[in-house]
Amino acid sequence: MTISLVDMDRAQEVATADWTVLAEPQVESVCRAVARSVSRDYGLTLEYEDAVQETTIIVAERASYARQLVAEGGAGLLHRWLSQRLRDRWLTEAKHRSGHVSYEAALNATEGSGR
Repeated sequence: MTISLVDMDRAQEVATADWTVLAEPQVESVCRAVARSVSRDYGLTLEYEDAVQETTIIVAERASYARQLVAEGGAGLLHRWLSQRLRDRWLTEAKHRSGHVSYEAALNATEGSGR
């Protein structure tokens, strides 16, 4: 019995990156806009520079799909798709970090309880 997992966004594509897609002006500006938005929403988890790097990697890995989105729906459709990909990638980590208590907060709580 063989199980084969397929990423629906990249069905039957070889995992390669096409960095030339970043030379297109709409693609680069959308990557930066999405990075700004996500770094603002998830600032404790993902800084702007890291978000830019992540968005460029996502677009380069799915360059043909990114080009198709821009051709069919313009920059707005690419922005929505890229925002969803980046948020999916970082949402779980952000949720975990938001539940953590810092060392200083734990120490202050301990000192306040008289232990």
